[in-house]
Amino acid sequence: MNFLSIDHISLIGSSTVYISSLNAWCSKEVLITIKAEGEIPNGAYTIPIEVTFAEYYYNASEGHVTIPMPQTELAIVFNVEGTTTLEVADVSTNPLELREDSENNNIAVLIENSGSAKARSISVRMDPPSPFVEAYSGSLSEFTEEIQARSSHRFVFALDIEDGAEAGTYTIPLMIDYLSEDGEEFQLKKSIVLKISSQADFLVGKVTTDPAVIIGGTTFRLNVQVENTGNKDAESVKAILKTKSYFTGAKTDYLGDIKPDSEKIATFELKADRDTIPDNYETDIKIIWTDGDERLEEIKSFSLVVVSSEKAGGVSNPGILPMTVGAGLLIAVIIGVFVYLKRKKRKSE
Repeated sequence: MNFLSIDHISLIGSSTVYISSLNAWCSKEVLITIKAEGEIPNGAYTIPIEVTFAEYYYNASEGHVTIPMPQTELAIVFNVEGTTTLEVADVSTNPLELREDSENNNIAVLIENSGSAKARSISVRMDPPSPFVEAYSGSLSEFTEEIQARSSHRFVFALDIEDGAEAGTYTIPLMIDYLSEDGEEFQLKKSIVLKISSQADFLVGKVTTDPAVIIGGTTFRLNVQVENTGNKDAESVKAILKTKSYFTGAKTDYLGDIKPDSEKIATFELKADRDTIPDNYETDIKIIWTDGDERLEEIKSFSLVVVSSEKAGGVSNPGILPMTVGAGLLIAVIIGVFVYLKRKKRKSE
């Protein structure tokens, strides 16, 4: 028996099957394996079979007789129905590590069709729970015209993560809608898992200056308390001050590593220009640190107050105020002693 291949259908292994004998009114099962090409149209298909055989019988005068017979054409008919199988094959994020209080995190979901029929009009919707929200620049729904059999398509979403989100894993539901090749509607419920990584976080605490009062022309030291309020070590921390142009001096301080719930003081030696106008100056401090191979940064703000010389006591530098008071007291004592001695001299006369 010689099984013939046709368009889109082929045999796997040998196409010829040998049967040693088959008695009259008997049957024998023959196992063959066939392969249908991907996305073959649904329907009935016929595989032709060429059968060659010899008739065998016993004749009393001749004994066992074998007579070759003409080739016979047979066929088998079977029905082909393609299937579509959509699965989540892979999930990737950009950046690689998701962190709380972050925006426009790209989530790429790879949907694979491992079936034998293509899927059409595929729509994938994401329904993220808190602390994930839809990013302003992205969408929670993506669409593609089709996914061929044994092919895949990457759907990209954008999510923001709320401030204060706890580190851990979160399950994100997905809804996949598609049409079969026959136009039948299907809906699948899938899910992906996203992880929010532990991270350092910073709080600017007490801010002080020395001297405590700043006027135009003052050289002063600015001390800024930097606290790691996160749940992970911050390595190689550096603080960079961003001020108005009125303030000059050293505006970078290296703080080293800061453990969670620990703090360090960033110190800057500055000078206020003589023409600095009394005001509350909004000042930024950029905190830069490393997390493995990743470089992270965060910006915090505080006010730097400059007052007029009148409010500072009418002196050019508040630091000399105690010396002025001391000199005034000394002059008063000298005058008192002089008056006392003069009165005593008059009485003796």
